[in-house]
Amino acid sequence: MILTKIPIFDTELYYTEFGSGLPLFTMHGGLGIDHKYLRTVLDSFHDIFNLIYYDFRGHGLSDKSSIDSITFEQLADDNEELRKKLKYEKIGVLGHSAGGNIALKYAIKYPNNLQFLILVDTAPAFDYMDELMANIQKRNPTPEVIEALNTNTSNIQECKDNMKTLNQIYFNKMTPELEKMANKIIDNMIFNPEIMAINDNLMANYNVVSQLSKIKVPTLIMVGKEDFICPPSQAQLMHEKIPNSDLTIFENSGHYIFFEEPEKFNKTIRDWVKKLSL
Repeated sequence: MILTKIPIFDTELYYTEFGSGLPLFTMHGGLGIDHKYLRTVLDSFHDIFNLIYYDFRGHGLSDKSSIDSITFEQLADDNEELRKKLKYEKIGVLGHSAGGNIALKYAIKYPNNLQFLILVDTAPAFDYMDELMANIQKRNPTPEVIEALNTNTSNIQECKDNMKTLNQIYFNKMTPELEKMANKIIDNMIFNPEIMAINDNLMANYNVVSQLSKIKVPTLIMVGKEDFICPPSQAQLMHEKIPNSDLTIFENSGHYIFFEEPEKFNKTIRDWVKKLSL
């Protein structure tokens, strides 16, 4: 697997392709982190997908970009430009968390180039703060978790430490095995604290609920029952608004269904793709 740099508009993105089959562009979460954590779970689909991984502009190994250019709209446009450069006619898109926000933007703006859509623990808006805060309280957060939730830092190690602390509420049940795996992934992540600091503003202005009905392609929506930040209520809303969609709730998971219930995650996607007859 070779990581390649490609010019996209005013920047250059790092991307890599792995596997054979339907082209699937993967959109990582964050914002402010890189794509590698997705490879730990999605590489197993190499027999049915040609997986296109890439770091968003300003993220990971992609070139630094003006902070003003980091918008959901621009990131969706970057994905379209990458599709053109790689010469794919129609593609599938998978987005996790904030990557799902970008995937929805892409699906709405570029419907003719999309073949199918997979949304993992994401939301179509961030207008449910009362529910989100109630979900946090249900998790009985420790003082350390509360502090990490309210901390913005420019120090990369502090970003990593905060993320490790917050995994107490991002995961449904943090077993020693999951904690060891998650900490290793975080230690290997590339963080951009400047981009992480603008997340709140980006989320406050994000709302595509009224446009969801424009998405006509087959759409698979998956969510952890105990996902506090992108809860099942938002997955249900997307399911109701997107005409050709299927919803699967992972009963024993939080925000990372692919880590907590990997076998179900694998089977759900494979069974769904088989039904598509693409």
